[in-house]
Amino acid sequence: MTDNNTPQKGIKAWLDRAKANIAAFLIARGKYVAALAIIAAAGAAAAIALLPKEEPELGPDMGQQQPADPASQSDDDRLTLLKTPEPSPSPSPTPVADFTKAPEGTKPPKRSLMQPPVRGEVIWGFAVNELIYSRTLDQWTTHSGVDIASPKGTEVRAVFGGVVDAVYEHDALGYTVVVAGESYTAVYANLKAETELSEGMKINAGDLIGYVGDTAVSECADKSHLHFELWKGDSPINPEEYVLIEK
Repeated sequence: MTDNNTPQKGIKAWLDRAKANIAAFLIARGKYVAALAIIAAAGAAAAIALLPKEEPELGPDMGQQQPADPASQSDDDRLTLLKTPEPSPSPSPTPVADFTKAPEGTKPPKRSLMQPPVRGEVIWGFAVNELIYSRTLDQWTTHSGVDIASPKGTEVRAVFGGVVDAVYEHDALGYTVVVAGESYTAVYANLKAETELSEGMKINAGDLIGYVGDTAVSECADKSHLHFELWKGDSPINPEEYVLIEK
């Protein structure tokens, strides 16, 4: 009995061997192809590395970075640019007021006051540009000196040195002694009649002029006092501005 499957088996066996041989051939050839591909890639990389690098072309600004195109910027970048404040100009310094104290004018030296003729309070002041009331005369009148309250018999001393210009009895002011100094003239009135001074005598500051009396008829209603006047030239001046009045 003939086996109908013998030819088919032989063809099949031949085909299987052919496939195996082809596969072995491709595998062997594939190794060489892969190796050649690797070698070729390495050579190409080396050749590229040896090529000169192309320098970027510089613009007219000599390589300065150009501002980015606004169209290519994002919305956030554009908002950042819009919000960035520009530097404000430096404020000008505020002028400072000059508080430098102005130099004061030269003040006249303070006047040294002369020593008082007697100690006591002024009971009737100096008044040549106004009227004051006189109790003795019962009328308003002027007063060219000051009345310094002092008990009867109190010593009266010269306020400055000079020459005795006059010694006399005044109708209104009583017993009076006038002393002329270098700058001023002093009048001592309402004195006791007893005195050792006479016209032409030279006296010094502090010398005895006389004693407080009650000879001034025009001022007899007032308490016991010395009537004292100070003149500069032909004009009476306020004794309280030149003589120290002490109680």
